[in-house]
Amino acid sequence: MDPKTVVEVACAAAREAGREVVGRMGRARDIRMKGPRDLVTDADLAAQEILLDRIHSRFPEHVILSEESPAHERLAEGEVTWVLDPIDGTSNYAHRFPCFSVSIGVVDKEGLLAGVVFDPLRDHLFVAQRGAGARLNDVPIAVSGIAEPMDALVGLDFAAELEIRSSILELMARMGPHVHSFRVTGSAVLGLCYVAAGWADAYFHNALAPWDTAASVLIVREAGGRVTDLDGGPWSLGHPTCLASNGHVHDKLTAFGASTRVGPGRCPPVRSGDSRE
Repeated sequence: MDPKTVVEVACAAAREAGREVVGRMGRARDIRMKGPRDLVTDADLAAQEILLDRIHSRFPEHVILSEESPAHERLAEGEVTWVLDPIDGTSNYAHRFPCFSVSIGVVDKEGLLAGVVFDPLRDHLFVAQRGAGARLNDVPIAVSGIAEPMDALVGLDFAAELEIRSSILELMARMGPHVHSFRVTGSAVLGLCYVAAGWADAYFHNALAPWDTAASVLIVREAGGRVTDLDGGPWSLGHPTCLASNGHVHDKLTAFGASTRVGPGRCPPVRSGDSRE
């Protein structure tokens, strides 16, 4: 399997799915509740069908794990797995708030292999391949050089569950006096990509699923950033907490996460590998 071919297929599929999503924005929509504050729209399902078709047609032997699949497949040890979020930021999309993305991550036996994130409204295509750096619209990107938390712009997002949302507010209260400001995008995938691009200096969340991080964590790493859990411990795909940063402010920010409650296990089983910081 050629990683460059994987990236090319992922980029083409993400762009096509993104065009479909944008094309449906102005139409009457079918919006359903999967759970409290957890939506799915007809556009999510249409985008997923495009992604599944394009990936299966090129790589029929690969496993696919998608947020909107009726039954999530597990990330099996040793198998190449595509991890999809047809629309990350569905609540934004359902409200016509212009911040959402299509996310495609590819995992092999060594861990995160490729990541593609497409913001169709801004025509931002974030791409990373393991060991080959990160790019935005084919231009190399790198994390910021901000060294002090007081100068840092920190991104975050809220979980659907009230208890976990409360813990995010507690963490914001502890961290708030010591950072420049917070930003909430409503798309964890884009929040992480903004760290990779140097537009934000850190991002945290405590209730993430594999499709939130499979592409974007690799993009952060390949842009020179650091990713751990909220306490500074090893991160692995499927872990619900994540702190991503430019590396310079990381250790100082982990001090605020020590007593933060972890989100519930809402993810399918994942492999234990790829636990690099």
